[in-house]
Amino acid sequence: MNAEVQMMIIFLVASFLSILYLLRLLEKKESDFADTLLDLREINEALLLDKEYSRQMQAEKDELIYGLQVHSQQMVEEIESVQAEARKQKGRAQSAHTSKGQILEKWTPFLTHKQIDPHWRAEDWSFLGQPIDYVVFDWHKDKQKNLAEGKIVLLDVKAAKSQLTTKQRRIRDLIVQGSVEWREIRLD
Repeated sequence: MNAEVQMMIIFLVASFLSILYLLRLLEKKESDFADTLLDLREINEALLLDKEYSRQMQAEKDELIYGLQVHSQQMVEEIESVQAEARKQKGRAQSAHTSKGQILEKWTPFLTHKQIDPHWRAEDWSFLGQPIDYVVFDWHKDKQKNLAEGKIVLLDVKAAKSQLTTKQRRIRDLIVQGSVEWREIRLD
């Protein structure tokens, strides 16, 4: 055999082996490609499922939020209604307290109370109403006893937790300070 034929056979065998190697490589690549393609399909299906689940969850959240907004609005309306009723009841209670106070003011000269001297007579009480309820004349027929024990009491009647008005406090302060005087006016 001649060297050329031998070289040709070696070349053909090497080419054949190379082709076999390339075919196996191609076969392996196709197998890897098929596996990769299968993996991509599985991932795509999982993503589609996740997307559908996400849509369902969003729909449920939106429904829950809407329900909470409706409930919140109902609660706000209920609170406003309760507050309006409370204001109304407070007004009624205040009116009742005012009425009670006015009734007590009128009946005070006839009551027995630790701050009312027992010897004060109802006919010696003069109702003023504003800004002070009463002037009580604690006087005695005997001139000397009157000067020693008699007094004039400016009295305001309060019920429950009511307080003196600013004007009443100013008058009280002047009386306590002794800034009281007697004047007589004669008109002709």
